[in-house]
Amino acid sequence: MARAEGDSRGGAPNDGALNHPAIAALGMVTICCYGAWYYSFGVLLDPLLADTGWRESWISGSFAAGLALIGIGSVFGGRLLDRLGPRAVFALAALVSTLGLGGASFSRHPLLFAAGSALGMGALGALGFYHVTMTTVVRLHPDNPQRAIAALTIWGALSSPIYLPLAVWMNDRFEWRTTIRLLLATAVLALVAAIIVVPNETAAIGAGRPSLRSVAAAATAPGETRAFTIAVALIGVATSVLLSYQVPVMVAAGLPLAAASTAAGARGFCQLGGRLPLGIIVGRIGTRRAMFAALGAIIVGSILLVFSSNLVVALAFAVVVGIGIGAYSPLQGMRAAELYDRSSLGATMGFQSAISQLVGATGPLAAGLVAESTGDRRWVVPIATTSAIAAVLVLQYADRGFGGASTAER
Repeated sequence: MARAEGDSRGGAPNDGALNHPAIAALGMVTICCYGAWYYSFGVLLDPLLADTGWRESWISGSFAAGLALIGIGSVFGGRLLDRLGPRAVFALAALVSTLGLGGASFSRHPLLFAAGSALGMGALGALGFYHVTMTTVVRLHPDNPQRAIAALTIWGALSSPIYLPLAVWMNDRFEWRTTIRLLLATAVLALVAAIIVVPNETAAIGAGRPSLRSVAAAATAPGETRAFTIAVALIGVATSVLLSYQVPVMVAAGLPLAAASTAAGARGFCQLGGRLPLGIIVGRIGTRRAMFAALGAIIVGSILLVFSSNLVVALAFAVVVGIGIGAYSPLQGMRAAELYDRSSLGATMGFQSAISQLVGATGPLAAGLVAESTGDRRWVVPIATTSAIAAVLVLQYADRGFGGASTAER
């Protein structure tokens, strides 16, 4: 399917050169939309509970609801991106997240807070996460998509190193409600800047655009595409638990909050270790084998998290899981670009994100219930470990055909 022409102002390069201003703007959207609540939640959880006396399962449930809204909204966000381009998507993200997360910061009732924070998180995720920014950067660089994705995800790796310590610093000075408002403001500013800078590249439009049913059918077709979709869902559970509970688990293991947040921030910085050499690694072993290596790192690192009672082990967790998650995020986008039609890539990656977030939402919800029932947050880690192991087994089973003929390594 032919790709529609983008905005005449700074469109997709034809010579393989990167549009660095657009990548930088998309990188800032990625950093801020992930950081403002998705990453900062774990830092603000204890201060919020201590101040309000609300039940942890309610608040972790609001995070799970936000993941579910990201999942549901990602399909809409991907379709909107295909039809109208990134500017409309980013404008809607700024508006809805302000109403939701901004309103939650003023709420004095746990249910109102849960509803508002879930809505704000859902808007930032469905309209500003990688399925949107990766698709946009691929369309801007049709001759060099892997290099463009690698450049974008290097920006994205800075999200938790910036936002985890920033959330701690702000909470110490302004308390958690003001911190939420300030973090939200950074995301809105990044979205507005991207509206100005990023060319409004869209997919082909008209009668030839595939329906959501056909997009879902393609993503769940027998063989490697089905295995990939199932693995994406399982990895969604693993990463949602690790990212939302990494700081609380380290604190439960005995680290002070500041040290735990520093280690978690280092984990985000260590994502660069999984991204900087990725082009060379993919060139030698392919995207799917590289994904096995990334998942192995996530499994090993999650085990280290249980024993993070001292800073050395916590930093080891940061390095290993950081490399694993850092490599996995661009690998998912690269593999999707290989497996699926680029003219409907926004809808397809939106569908993948929906699966990841909807299934992944069960992770923090289960983690909150486990933490309440056991009184020890370290027991939430096996949820992440077993989910990542299951993803490896599913991808390995695809070698022998997952419900159909296997797909050759690309």
